[in-house]
Amino acid sequence: MSLATSTPGPREGARLSPTLRDACKRWAARPALSHCGHALTYAELWERILALSWSYRAFGIRPGDRVLCQLPVCPEHVIAVGAAWACGAIHVGVHRDLTGPELVDLVTRTQPAAVLAAPPEDLRDPLGPLRSVREAHPSLVAILHGHPGEGGEHQLCDLLAAPAPGPQPPAPSGPDDTALLVLTSGTTGRPRIVMETLPALWGKMQLFADGLAPGPGDVHLMYLPICHVFGLKLTLMALASGGRVVLLDRFSPQAALRLAREEHVSVLSGTPTHLTLLLRHLREQPDALAGVRAMAFAAAPPPPALIDELYDRLDVELMHVYGCSEGFVTLTTDPGEIRRGAAGRTVFRGPPGTPPTGSVAILDPERMAFLATGEVGEVAYGAATAVRYWDEPAVAAHGWYRTGDLGRLDADGCLTVSGRLKDVVNRGGLKVASAEIEAVLAGQPGVAECAVIPALDPVLGEAICACVVATGDRLPTLTEIRSGLAQRLARHKLPDELCVLDSLPRSKLGKVDKAALGALVVGAGLPRERLRPRPLPPGDQ
Repeated sequence: MSLATSTPGPREGARLSPTLRDACKRWAARPALSHCGHALTYAELWERILALSWSYRAFGIRPGDRVLCQLPVCPEHVIAVGAAWACGAIHVGVHRDLTGPELVDLVTRTQPAAVLAAPPEDLRDPLGPLRSVREAHPSLVAILHGHPGEGGEHQLCDLLAAPAPGPQPPAPSGPDDTALLVLTSGTTGRPRIVMETLPALWGKMQLFADGLAPGPGDVHLMYLPICHVFGLKLTLMALASGGRVVLLDRFSPQAALRLAREEHVSVLSGTPTHLTLLLRHLREQPDALAGVRAMAFAAAPPPPALIDELYDRLDVELMHVYGCSEGFVTLTTDPGEIRRGAAGRTVFRGPPGTPPTGSVAILDPERMAFLATGEVGEVAYGAATAVRYWDEPAVAAHGWYRTGDLGRLDADGCLTVSGRLKDVVNRGGLKVASAEIEAVLAGQPGVAECAVIPALDPVLGEAICACVVATGDRLPTLTEIRSGLAQRLARHKLPDELCVLDSLPRSKLGKVDKAALGALVVGAGLPRERLRPRPLPPGDQ
């Protein structure tokens, strides 16, 4: 049987403050957040958290209510997280670039009492998605950041400037109360919404701390979306250890390297795509990463050449994290394991009194039987309790949570992830469901049939390739396809490539044969229109 049981973390890092409030009190005079040349101390951070939490209460937000946050990577996003928890509300982080239909669907599902938005100014109609939400849900409290609005919205800057009437009375909460709703990557075509508690969140942050050993002297560079659980955990871990977090709201390798040099960054995290781009531009600023002692990466398997270059060019310790929004984590800081592409052994530290969980197994996805050491099958995690979802039944069939990813365990219980069962494109670490794109693409003018497959990309890892059969003699263009899809899909879900075919290969059952299509289009190199340059995955976008 191929199964690895829970083991201690890679080492014991510094113990984290148990709450954000405790951290702000403990390191009150120290700088906590830096953004665009301005810094907030821990005391100032907590002062703004209190101010916003009092406004929430004035709006009628009560424990258990949801607050949906569409802010970029900025201090206000961290403040919004803390303010929700200070009054017992549930924080829901989502991307800024969701279209009106996508945002309305999320609001309808989660029924938030308020939404905080910072509309991207580069959109044709920045307030369009929020307007759609307010039309569908007129009682929703709308709070804007960085935009004057259309009337009826509250301005976040005014709420943060209002003095708090006093210390916020602690919100009633228990260890099993939901504090966070985490959106998955939507590998089924629609994101699932995972319910997370504060004790569980802090326990997983401690796992990262055991690997990275953060402390008050560290400076962390954060450009990962805080609306994603990996970015949120790393940001809170840095604050819970007394460090300073330098926030970059839009990733570019040049900007990240400049900040790393100017701010003396010591801990840096990202996806393999981010790290690849940083190394490509390091020649322009050769000493930019000289002070970085540790890097964490996740979201996609790293190319071996990238790992070798990181170890060879930088005096840095790496931490490879593999996990899912449902909270299961496998990680390693062992250079030998990381160099051979392994994601380490499973580790877990939950709140006191919880049963041990987190063992990892390799299963035959059809028979749900354990596979032998070295055999490739579906990665599954042992779950002592069911994984809770917001608007659907809890999931942990037979005590195992099935990830949909393919992997194998070696004789030492070390996990290597080798692919996936689910039909998704892993675009720079963001997993985009092919079915979601296909559902919209099928309704575009000039498209008779369609399918979406991944195409290899040296920076993104995988790009989105749309394969279509045209309805007539006039062939659609990539620009036309992207323009049509942009009305309903976020920017990182738009195709990077377009291949027009006479027909799509199908199985005996009449389904599109994705394997044959990939071999035909990507493997055989059929001509296809490519977008150059390709947009990066959203840092906050």
